[in-house]
Order: sequence, then C-alpha cells, then structure tokens
Amino acid sequence: MKATRRGVLAGALAVPAAAGLPGIAAAARARSAMLLHDPSLAAGRRFAEAYRGETLPIEGDRIRFARAVFARKPAYVVGVSRPADALLIEDVGREAGYVLADDRTVREMTAAAQPLDRGLVLGWVLAQKI
Repeated sequence: MKATRRGVLAGALAVPAAAGLPGIAAAARARSAMLLHDPSLAAGRRFAEAYRGETLPIEGDRIRFARAVFARKPAYVVGVSRPADALLIEDVGREAGYVLADDRTVREMTAAAQPLDRGLVLGWVLAQKI
C-alpha cells in the first residue's frame, strides 16, 4: 500500500473523530462511553488506533452486537462505521432510550479527513435521553 501525503494528512485529521466533542474523551477514559468502529474501513482502523484498543470492533450480527453495547448503559456511544450499521445501531439505541446527538464537530472532522473510503464513513454519537 502506497502512502501519499494526502493520505497521511487525512489519517491525521480523522484521528480521533470524537476528541473534539466536549466530554467525550473524558467520558471514554471514565468508561462511561463506548467507542465503536468498523475494522473494514480505513477510518475505523485509524479511530481504533487513536484509542489504542479501547474501541470495540463492530462485527457479527449488528442487532445483537448493539443490544450488548446498550445493555452496559454507557452515557455515550461514539462510532465510525458505514451508514447502514449506524442506522441499525441507532435503532437499537432508540429502543434503549438513546438519541442521536446532532453534533456538527463529528460530521466536520469526518468530512475534513477526506477518508480514502469516502462515502462509506459516518461518524456518529448517541447519548442517553435526559
């Protein structure tokens, strides 16, 4: 795989996608946030590398996976995935009392990164309803 200046810059901009969110990085350290990534996407792997293995790979049956995540009742669920996976996880999250946080920071950082797997990557945050 050939590394280009644009690719390296894109990787640097994408990592970490959630660090710009107030409280997300601190919540992750306090174990009140679950960080999820799609290991088949370059942006997902960069996200996982940024947190040194503290993220869970999205794998297997997405509904069962999401139910297990929300059963742990984290304050936030932050992910980098394909839009279809984000939609399925969001649906399970809504059933568990979570809402999609419309956070511009995650969307802007994902777009600024110009990921190599463009169009397949979606950064998202789900938060518990208050």
